[in-house]
Amino acid sequence: MSSPENGTDEVPTMECSVCQIDVPAGAFCGYCGAHATDEHRRGPNWLARLRGDTFGASPGESVLLPAVASSLFPHLPQRSRTPFRIGLALILLGLVVFALVKMPAALITVAALGLPLLFVLYLAESAVYRDMSPWSLVLAGTLGAALGVGWTLLTGQMVARAYGVPMAAGMAIHHLLREGIIIPAGGMVLMLVPIVLVRLLRPNSRESLDGFVVGALTALTFAAGATLTRLAPQFATGLLARSRPIKGLIVEALLCGVTIPLTAAAAGGMIGIALWFKGQDTNPHERPRRIRTMLFVLAVVVVLIHTGVAVTDIMGMPQLRMLTVHLVMTAVVLVLLRIGLQLALLHEAHDPVEQHEPILCIHCQHVVPDMAFCPACGVATRASSRASRHERREVRPVRQVATEGS
Repeated sequence: MSSPENGTDEVPTMECSVCQIDVPAGAFCGYCGAHATDEHRRGPNWLARLRGDTFGASPGESVLLPAVASSLFPHLPQRSRTPFRIGLALILLGLVVFALVKMPAALITVAALGLPLLFVLYLAESAVYRDMSPWSLVLAGTLGAALGVGWTLLTGQMVARAYGVPMAAGMAIHHLLREGIIIPAGGMVLMLVPIVLVRLLRPNSRESLDGFVVGALTALTFAAGATLTRLAPQFATGLLARSRPIKGLIVEALLCGVTIPLTAAAAGGMIGIALWFKGQDTNPHERPRRIRTMLFVLAVVVVLIHTGVAVTDIMGMPQLRMLTVHLVMTAVVLVLLRIGLQLALLHEAHDPVEQHEPILCIHCQHVVPDMAFCPACGVATRASSRASRHERREVRPVRQVATEGS
């Protein structure tokens, strides 16, 4: 490691053992994001290469931790996620309370609109809406909702006998295996149409998290439109549904309001990440085609899981066992999403490196050299909106330099 001369403001440097580049000294390489020392590399080699102990969008979190807030809202720093964690808890509480008091109309409303509205608030809080063309977000959201409503109306006759069963996007029917597979699979294909359309219109940005935003927003609005349309007849049953068993209402609430929208958002988000990913072609240490292939494989697996959980309904599985399967699969899907996000953040093309310029890391609140990764906490610089990065680069913090006698 080299050190600065007395009286200068040069930053000490070190050679990264992974990319063999001289970078500012720190706990992480600011260029490739690797740990500065090998002592942190625990577990199997593939997990070490993935930097599995530090998620690229949240310092201190493992990649294999199925945390909802940091997975669904990757642009936000830790302190800004707290209100959204409270929002997620309030959605869950509302679902349980409305199920216990047997208010199906309120239950359906919270289940269908809770997560989509929270995601829209995330776009505003993180300033992502300023990064992207507004029409692309409007197109993704409105077309997703319209397709969800249209597909539900089109298949309504086939699911009429399953009235009273939670039937949001990805749910199956009890009767025929063929219809039970074709309907959710067809809905899954339609859900991906707006994502592919926005990508084919050649957006100005090719950041992976922009693709995640488009994909997750499309999936959430599709699921919301499908849920409201299929369960709309329950609004006519009156304020209270005294004849409905509480257990059935709770299972319906958790499926329609938690597991289905989360797995849908993960599936759409993974497709968006894979379509938007742009690797570092100029770096000889990178293999962008390999990473892109891995992202598409992960995306296909997540899509298949989201569609495949419908089989649990066809099998006539007991409600609690079916709910357990959905919850387990949701956790698996969240982990796969985080692996995809990590791969994209570690290997996509970076902003121009200005390691002699200071910038405030919004995740750890340290003033660090302006590089692809924070040398202090390891979070990717692109795990924040372009608007946030631009504002912090416009007003650079002043690096405090120690002087003799201070």
